[in-house]
Amino acid sequence: MTPLLIAGLVVVALAIPAVAWGKTHARRLQRDQRIRIDKFKLKSRYAEIELEVFGSRDLVQAIQTYAKQHHVSVEQARQQARKYLREIVPKFNLLAYYRIGAPIARAIMHFFYRVVVDRKPIRAFNERAKGAAVVYIINHRSNADYVLVAHMLFKFISLSYAIGEWARVWPLNHVFKWFGGYFVRRRYREPLYHAVLAKYVQTITKHNMTQGIFIEGELSRDDAFQKPKLGMLDYLVTAKRDPEFTAPLFLIPTVVNYDRVLEDRNLTEELLGREERSTKGEKLKTTFNYLFRNSLRGLFSRFSRYGYAIVTFGQPVLVDDFVRQHPDVLAPDFETRKPALTQLAENVMTELSNAFPITPVSLVATLLGQQSVMTEEQIFAGIQRLREQWRQRPWLLREKTPQEIWKAAHFVLTLRHLIVPVEQWHDDLFDRGGIPEIEDAWQWNPEQLLLRDYYANALMPFVDVKTRGWPDYRSAAAKPPLSKAVATPPHS
Repeated sequence: MTPLLIAGLVVVALAIPAVAWGKTHARRLQRDQRIRIDKFKLKSRYAEIELEVFGSRDLVQAIQTYAKQHHVSVEQARQQARKYLREIVPKFNLLAYYRIGAPIARAIMHFFYRVVVDRKPIRAFNERAKGAAVVYIINHRSNADYVLVAHMLFKFISLSYAIGEWARVWPLNHVFKWFGGYFVRRRYREPLYHAVLAKYVQTITKHNMTQGIFIEGELSRDDAFQKPKLGMLDYLVTAKRDPEFTAPLFLIPTVVNYDRVLEDRNLTEELLGREERSTKGEKLKTTFNYLFRNSLRGLFSRFSRYGYAIVTFGQPVLVDDFVRQHPDVLAPDFETRKPALTQLAENVMTELSNAFPITPVSLVATLLGQQSVMTEEQIFAGIQRLREQWRQRPWLLREKTPQEIWKAAHFVLTLRHLIVPVEQWHDDLFDRGGIPEIEDAWQWNPEQLLLRDYYANALMPFVDVKTRGWPDYRSAAAKPPLSKAVATPPHS
């Protein structure tokens, strides 16, 4: 027997009891914390899911149409539909989620950010809405949103995300499925695929599987709210056509905001008309290089966290009430459903906007967008003014005074070289005996003005964004840049 074979047997012998112990420990954690596991995300329920999905009259018609249009047999079309379903359905792994995923998510988020989560509304909601179907509708600012929201909710539930195609690369595709995620091809126009996806989403919604949906569908390039996408929302709402679906369906507006979005420079590049997009492999390589480099810096105490990552919740939206008031939202034809569906989407976006949390960086970016050069005294006064103006918004910062808030923003912005010191003449020359006096002040780095606007836009209310409209960043290459900002990455 070779040494290699012996080593392999030893690894297997140690791995089997380790995995068994891990599963037992994870189940004990689930029982102790009273965490609800949605049965329909488990691999063992695939046959049940398939039976219900393929029993749908709409899907049967979609399979027949596909067979006719593609000149294949009905059985071949059905096999294609099964292939789509296998791609979509998660393979939730209790051990991977609670003993690997949850600790890693916590470590990553607390390594990069000061995490603040307003959990009181969720605790209160869970007490009064037992037995309800719940979908968390989340604004999308960073790919870190998946990790942040899972970290904040894992003590209550195991959340299933609708995940875009960016994560369909090895090994992320397996990891996200183990964590209960299901994949969505957002720009794939094949009607059979969308018939399968629609019926799957309706099935898991009817069976009270808690989901997380990014209603904007993609990351914002200018950090303002995006125009809400109707596809996934349509699938959720039309689940209410089933007379057996009697449980109330709630949409929970869930808002994330950061002092630093990890992809901010890549996102704003597209506003400058960058035509060549990075491939999924290149993006993944860049992400891992970034994590590795900053992990090394952390080992040598040279890495500093990038400020706040804050999560808040808006007022829950009861879909049942909306359906009663707008019955057209369940009409057979999408064009008939669309006006009511758009109104529901905008209602949710307004709740997201109302619950949008303030961060120090977004505050200072707003001020320096209004006045290009400011002394610290002017910044203090500006923070106080915005605090009064936005007093209805969540202020969850540990810093309470304008001086403390400026100190927190100053740390992140100087770390990233986004603000620079300047000198200016004092406004009130004659108050000091007519002697000209130069005072210290701050301005945003002139080479990074696009990032100033990016972080200031985060605080723009949805109604203002809707009035402004949504520019088509994909055609930015044919237009002059929005500012003279240069998206050249510095050290941070």
